[in-house]
Amino acid sequence: MRLTPELTVFGVFLVLAAVAICALLAVAFAAHGSTVEQADVQRRGYKLRGVWFRGLAAIAIVGFLLSLPAFPYRHRSQAASSQHYPVTALQFAFVMPPVLPLDTPIVLDVTATDVNHGVGIYDPDGRITGQVQAMPGYTNSLPLVFKKPGQYTVLCMEYCGIAHHLMRATFEVR
Repeated sequence: MRLTPELTVFGVFLVLAAVAICALLAVAFAAHGSTVEQADVQRRGYKLRGVWFRGLAAIAIVGFLLSLPAFPYRHRSQAASSQHYPVTALQFAFVMPPVLPLDTPIVLDVTATDVNHGVGIYDPDGRITGQVQAMPGYTNSLPLVFKKPGQYTVLCMEYCGIAHHLMRATFEVR
């Protein structure tokens, strides 16, 4: 039998479930000891709750700091110096440049002429690389750097009418 990601996740789940069951059994068997005053239990419970809170807060802060370098949006100063390209969404099409540059910081200035649209940009492998809302009378900026050459697909990601499923466009990155 070949080890697949699904089997790996299932194995990890079984191990964690076994650990949780053992922990619950240990608590259940420990509960049959001598009785303890409510004030002592409450004091220990509040102390344990404080330790858990500080530990989880520390884990959340460390996780946030470690993920900052992967944050997808550049600073405003970088976006201001980038080349801007207009994108207009309308029922049921996108008006945009046919070719965009590779490995160059750009900004797509996205608007709509009629109703709200969701603009989703997919790379040649079908992975989403950017998403922004297109709204009438407002321009949203989507800073991007395309790292892979090829044909990209733009799909509407918000229901905009009867032919929503047909609303798509393509452009080339080179």
